[in-house]
Amino acid sequence: MKNYILIALCVLLASCQLNELGEAGKTVRKLNTDLYHITVMDDAGFERYLEQGGASSTDEMGEYISDYLSCGPWGKLKCAPRVSGFACSALAAKNAQGEVVTGRNYDWDPCKTLIIRCVPENGYASVATANLDFLGFGDDYDPTDGIINQYKATAAVYVPMDGINEKGLVVADLMAGDDESTNQTDASKPNITTTTSAIRLLLNHAADVDEALQLLEQYNMHSDIGRAHHLFVSDAKGQAVCVEWVNNKMIVTESRVLNNHYLCEEKKGIGSGELSLKHEATLLKAYSEHNGILSGEQMADAMFAAIALPESCDYGGTQWTIVYNQQQGSATYYWRRDRAKYYTFFAGSEVEVIKWTE
Repeated sequence: MKNYILIALCVLLASCQLNELGEAGKTVRKLNTDLYHITVMDDAGFERYLEQGGASSTDEMGEYISDYLSCGPWGKLKCAPRVSGFACSALAAKNAQGEVVTGRNYDWDPCKTLIIRCVPENGYASVATANLDFLGFGDDYDPTDGIINQYKATAAVYVPMDGINEKGLVVADLMAGDDESTNQTDASKPNITTTTSAIRLLLNHAADVDEALQLLEQYNMHSDIGRAHHLFVSDAKGQAVCVEWVNNKMIVTESRVLNNHYLCEEKKGIGSGELSLKHEATLLKAYSEHNGILSGEQMADAMFAAIALPESCDYGGTQWTIVYNQQQGSATYYWRRDRAKYYTFFAGSEVEVIKWTE
């Protein structure tokens, strides 16, 4: 009898997860070449991930995600996250109405990308962006190609590169510019990785910059790829900071702009070269010319002035540009340097999905 009860409980658990992730998978839609959207009406097991101690590497995180996905009827579904290097830009300002607007460029090789609208039961609703290539499902992976691939797309909840939550907190990950690894080892703290899961933690549970910094202090931070990252964090009150890790210590620097070189005094200016400095100068010029007051359109102009073109870099250029309005909880996406077309998503749990231009 005990064996029958155990089997029944296992089936029930699997069906619950299948219902959550299966329903989310059904919402996957293609927006543009290599650009997709999904709505996840829960957290895809992220709270359980934190409760069991998180992970100190992408390998450990991948094992957890694989086990969670494999509760479905399709057998073992392997997820092997691999985060590579990338170059990016970010800028925060206010518009004439006093609303905070933040711009973000994500510069990398051409990649499949998923915009994730996540509405966790115990956390803030958010809109985030994931590079699907980092999930390790293979070069041919298409999240719209059949029920299994739709189901697997929910793993992207764990690997956002940037996002905004319903409280107006914006978080973006950028390369810091060298290969220093961070591996904090306080036995009293759970583990988390700089890229991906740290961003999901903040989007789900931090309402502003102060809460974000307090949360980060509660975890052991680990680099994903043996490379240094820094986070750009801004909130609806107008506070904006760069968070960096040097010698396994978290260092916070107030700044309205961030690119791919360090801002902290310990490593100030160390970074990925001329293009990073050029993009920083471009964004600071736009900020200064407008006296720090930029409309959404002007922020988009500033970010497009700092895009990376394929012919000007050794990678595929800017893949996405986002302009966030942090009072509205909105994220307006421009895909692969196309200024004429955009997609606007809203983080609020009661707001239905998107509006766009054709």
